[in-house]
Amino acid sequence: MNNINEFEAILLVDDDPVINILNSKFLRRTGYLHKIWKFENGLEAFYYLGQIIKLQESMVTKNPVLVLLDLNMPDFNGWDFLRLYNDLEEHIKDSFRIVVLSSSCNPADIDRANADPNVHGYIIKPFSIESIDAIEKFFSYS
Repeated sequence: MNNINEFEAILLVDDDPVINILNSKFLRRTGYLHKIWKFENGLEAFYYLGQIIKLQESMVTKNPVLVLLDLNMPDFNGWDFLRLYNDLEEHIKDSFRIVVLSSSCNPADIDRANADPNVHGYIIKPFSIESIDAIEKFFSYS
């Protein structure tokens, strides 16, 4: 993948609805053409992965879905999401690519996220043109 438009859809997971709206609008203004789903709760987003798998069964092209995951959320945070995600079967995980998008610049959080085999990269908020460039670089060698 060399272009963010190669993702089938983007799943924004952040407890702040304003951040989700801003990130969605930013993605549209930078030319992202496909579906964007917004979730304010990590558990709801996790359960929606099953719906995405069902949707993809009817699609001719099965490009992965990008998950932009915040770490610091109440009730069910990004770490909880990653813990449950780790238990999914590999063929399900093949449909998704996770990038952490967090306000945390704590080196322990960055190291922990980057050590997770399901996390493809870590971006510190706010979302920007440089963030999109970084996402494309995370996957240009995949």
